[in-house]
Amino acid sequence: MKYGCSMNFAGKEICINLIFTFCGYDWEQFNYTLLPDIMKIFPTGGSANTVIHYSQVFQSGKFRQYDYGRTKNLLTYDSAEPPDYNLANIMVSIAIFYGPGDTMIDIMDVKRLSCALPNVMDVYEVPWPNFNHMDFIWAKDASKLVYERVLKIMRKENPNNITSAMIINDECYTLNL
Repeated sequence: MKYGCSMNFAGKEICINLIFTFCGYDWEQFNYTLLPDIMKIFPTGGSANTVIHYSQVFQSGKFRQYDYGRTKNLLTYDSAEPPDYNLANIMVSIAIFYGPGDTMIDIMDVKRLSCALPNVMDVYEVPWPNFNHMDFIWAKDASKLVYERVLKIMRKENPNNITSAMIINDECYTLNL
């Protein structure tokens, strides 16, 4: 994919639409100059097993561990069915950020997750109507829409651990921890 997306206009348009199909459409925030770099690593975020696990969660409607099938589940989990993740065991403070244009999540799932987790300190819908899954990393205005709030939360939660945050440019922060 990386070669077809860096060659001509038609190839670039096909690749951009492929990304948008998976992640959500956000023509205004997409940083087109990053397309060749994005396509070198797209799709990322998982192996075939990760994709299978996501589909298992989606099909079952349960947030649970990987389903290996009855026989291997019995060996792995001592149960024919995989166990649900015990979210009550998560003790760290959690901030949940989501975009209204993200096709990889459902807002009802975000709300359910925020109710199931014991230490949610912030649930934040990014105030951009098409903000999607990849915008958290590649959006032109990610620093204003997301990163500044993340840094504010980090400073509030761990004031002694974040000594400085420096804006390198509109797209990049560096943290000194």
